[in-house]
Amino acid sequence: MYFFVNDYNSICYPEILDALKDSIDEKNPGYGFDYHSDKAKALIKKALGDEDVDIYFLPGGTPTNIIGATAGMRQQDSILSATTGHIEGHEAGSIEATGLKIELIESVDGKISLENLKNAYASFNTEYVTVPKKVYISNTTELGTVYKKKEIEEIYDFCKENGLYLFIDGARMAAALASDHCDYSLKDLTRMCDIFYLGGTKAGLLFGEALIVKNKDLKKDLINLIKQKGSLLAKGFVQGIMWERVFSEDDFYLRGSKVAFEMSKLLASGLVEKGYDLAYPFESNQVFLRVSANQYEKFAKIAYFEIMSEEDNEKVIRLVTTFRTSKEDVEGFLEKL
Repeated sequence: MYFFVNDYNSICYPEILDALKDSIDEKNPGYGFDYHSDKAKALIKKALGDEDVDIYFLPGGTPTNIIGATAGMRQQDSILSATTGHIEGHEAGSIEATGLKIELIESVDGKISLENLKNAYASFNTEYVTVPKKVYISNTTELGTVYKKKEIEEIYDFCKENGLYLFIDGARMAAALASDHCDYSLKDLTRMCDIFYLGGTKAGLLFGEALIVKNKDLKKDLINLIKQKGSLLAKGFVQGIMWERVFSEDDFYLRGSKVAFEMSKLLASGLVEKGYDLAYPFESNQVFLRVSANQYEKFAKIAYFEIMSEEDNEKVIRLVTTFRTSKEDVEGFLEKL
């Protein structure tokens, strides 16, 4: 059976295990106040081309989204998100559990358009509604699409004009940057938003995300918020070692995501050649297909994957590639299909 369920289905890069093993006899301070974490943060700042950021290593996507969503927010404030936003349907209400409301904006491709953002924001104009204070986008989106630079810059300009923060969920930021649909690099990111993160869990690390805070208003007391939300790791040096290893080598962070993208491109083109219909535009390491019941049964006999939606006699399924997906995996799957 072929495995296309998600992009965190293997342990990690062998180099990361080697780095952890090399440090097995060390004794380090806790909570990220250690040499490895400091070195990792310095290397990430260098890769971003920006020394004026604060960096925190958090254990996973959900706690990082909680911190990114709640930083700098009051109880009457709300977060604007696409209807398909990860924080809306995939976090078990963890954002709402902080007392903040997520207000939704319609989207057909997973992205928030400037026009829809303007229209949504204009509707919050009385004391009966929440006060939008933050815009949330994910890159890649939940539908695998990738924002263009102009799209993000337009959203961020609107945010700055209207006193809003822009938070980018970067659980799959490596997948976005590795896509040939992307027209920006790591060095552009701190100029395009107030707070974002670089995903590690879905990019070949054992676990963990690197939260990057640019806006000084969001930096104050952030470590206290992280501790309050249960996301400050006592063994923070473990993440420090991993991120130090990844950013000590040029392009290591994107290496595996580039492999994943090339394999997904091969997969998507092969499926289209066989007459299958893409449910959403192919732009990253996620391939969405619209299949009939008979087609689904054929897929299910040879591969593991996820069903994203189901209606009548039709399903939308998702096939995801990773840094460990090989050309033999993709070609073997297509041949069996």
